[in-house]
Amino acid sequence: MDNRYYRHNRRKYSLKVHIVLVTKYLKQLLQGSIADDVKQKILDIANTRGYEIIAMETDKDHIHFLLSYD
Repeated sequence: MDNRYYRHNRRKYSLKVHIVLVTKYLKQLLQGSIADDVKQKILDIANTRGYEIIAMETDKDHIHFLLSYD
């Protein structure tokens, strides 16, 4: 894990968020190419917004990712 701190004026901070996205009724939809497509879309959004994804994991009914942002 990256322990880099951002500095601005007199502040020093490191902001990280753990996000879990779950399918409705825990249906097992994230299998095969669907999981890869969802991961790629999340990476594209993070790159356009300037966020850094530290870790990302998928299971059949949910996806976890740890996001660092400024």
